[in-house]
Amino acid sequence: MNSREAFDVSQLALLGEAVECLGEVAVFVWDEDRNYVAVNQAACRLVGRTREQMLQLKVGDLSPDRASPLFEEVQHAGVHTGTLTTPGGEVEFMTCQTRVAGLPYMVSVCWPRKPE
Repeated sequence: MNSREAFDVSQLALLGEAVECLGEVAVFVWDEDRNYVAVNQAACRLVGRTREQMLQLKVGDLSPDRASPLFEEVQHAGVHTGTLTTPGGEVEFMTCQTRVAGLPYMVSVCWPRKPE
């Protein structure tokens, strides 16, 4: 491994650790087929499932009313924001497209909605 590759690996490890320690900010990563491929602990707490359970689900298994158009909306608009009702209350979310190893993924970030 050359020094650039080692730097990239260390950056990915730091990013992964930072995402895991976001407190109440939930992070969900999912693929074109709407399969969850990564979630942090806040995401698991938000939906009341373990990481193992989450990685067996698809987007829509948790919120069927938003699953169908979301991937297409993000592909065309770049970023999609909104509010979802969860067992723990309302959360705001932002979803955007990213690429990992050249493959397209979606990243959804959720945080508790502040009362108005």
